[in-house]
Amino acid sequence: MPDLPQLTLIMDALFLPVVGMAALLFAKLSTGSRARKAEKNFYVILVVVTLITLRTVILCEEVWLIHTLTLATMIVGALWVPGQDSLLATDGATPASY
Repeated sequence: MPDLPQLTLIMDALFLPVVGMAALLFAKLSTGSRARKAEKNFYVILVVVTLITLRTVILCEEVWLIHTLTLATMIVGALWVPGQDSLLATDGATPASY
């Protein structure tokens, strides 16, 4: 059975990426008022992930690469992946308005 420090390291390596990706998916797939709430939650989680990544890199912990990749994926995903609102806005557009 793993001891407490090893268990917290495993949770640190698995929990942070899952929370970050879930926040990104909810922010991108939500519509309406839920989209605004999901976007606010995403920004809060992005700040938390940034601070945890900064702490991990400064202390040279073993999971620094996982945290850095999670942060990079959240930033690139927020900018690159289209959201539901942008997809709904282009459905009603006519070809002449492109």
